Amino acid sequence: MHLDPMMMNITIVLSLALAMGYLTVRMGLPIVVAYIITGIMLGPSVLGVIDDQQVVIRVGEIGVVMLLFFVGMEVSVPRLMERWRIAVIGTAVQVLVSVVACVALVWVFSMPVSLGILFGFVISLSSTAVVLKELQDSGEMDEPFGQNAVGVLLVQDMAIVPMMIVLSLMGDAELHAAELVKQVVGGIAVLGLVVLLMRTGSFHIPEYLKGSLEKRVLLGLFLCLGAATLTSWLGLSPGLGAFLAGMLLASSDQSEWVHEHLESVYVIFVMIFFLSVGMMVNVDYLQSHLLLVVGATMLVFLFNSGVNVFVMRALGEDWAHALITGGLLSQIGEFSFLLATVGAFAGILSPELHELTVIVIAMTLLFSPVWMVMVKWLARRDGMLPKAG
Repeated sequence: MHLDPMMMNITIVLSLALAMGYLTVRMGLPIVVAYIITGIMLGPSVLGVIDDQQVVIRVGEIGVVMLLFFVGMEVSVPRLMERWRIAVIGTAVQVLVSVVACVALVWVFSMPVSLGILFGFVISLSSTAVVLKELQDSGEMDEPFGQNAVGVLLVQDMAIVPMMIVLSLMGDAELHAAELVKQVVGGIAVLGLVVLLMRTGSFHIPEYLKGSLEKRVLLGLFLCLGAATLTSWLGLSPGLGAFLAGMLLASSDQSEWVHEHLESVYVIFVMIFFLSVGMMVNVDYLQSHLLLVVGATMLVFLFNSGVNVFVMRALGEDWAHALITGGLLSQIGEFSFLLATVGAFAGILSPELHELTVIVIAMTLLFSPVWMVMVKWLARRDGMLPKAG
């Protein structure tokens, strides 16, 4: 009987993911670390099990969208709105400080200011996928620092659009006024519609659409991916649309059945996303530039943690919540891959610097859970968090 190579590859992926998952959990590390390491091993620079890396990356993006969809069903909207100052002002200050610091750094090395602005944008975006998965797994989504992190991540997602516009203006890419108008007007219209439906409680799903398991699974996926497609078409983050759809479902008491029937699908897609992150790591480049990559990765962790801690502290948070929020937001996010690509396309980022940027982003995503374990250990040692049970 003919052996299907795709089935064999899937078996290899699942076997490696299970083995690495067992090892990382035994070591007290989050499962995310296992997925990323599995992706590195499966990638073209190690085993080369998966040939079409781009397909895995594109499918993995659905994992981020579904993650935000589930978070939208879980967050407390009133508590999130209470902390709008931290989300909006905190994000603005953090982005500004990051850009100023990176511009100063490139100026010292006589590099273009546009490169400093690009690097500032890249390091200022934290990982929605890593942070929200960490909060979900630890059950800390409703903690003050969890709400702070979620608010900042949502504002960062919305900040991607103006960042891309700035990069396009600095580089060779064209900026179309019609696209800008569509983004602004469309974004306001979508937010207004969601707020209206949540306030009036007029969002209902007919019972005949939920009559069977198949209908519920398909309907849940349609709501998640349909909302993401709408905001993506408007030029906004697809994750923002999924998050708003999740909040709308939660406000109408429809989230329980969606959560129940889609959770297994969500786990698979999130795993694929983290596998795709690992596959981006060029092991040959890492070996030949090890000190540079390690130094840049540590610098990012220290800088992002420090900036976020002091921004949170300046906005009235106590040292405990500021420290943990800073640790949560310390890595570079998955949307920074997009900014790096835009920067390379616009002629701001050279191929060599693009390679370095991609691998540093991947390294911060890989070691972010470890960094967070260290931050929490420090907080518990100093009595800021209760001892682990």
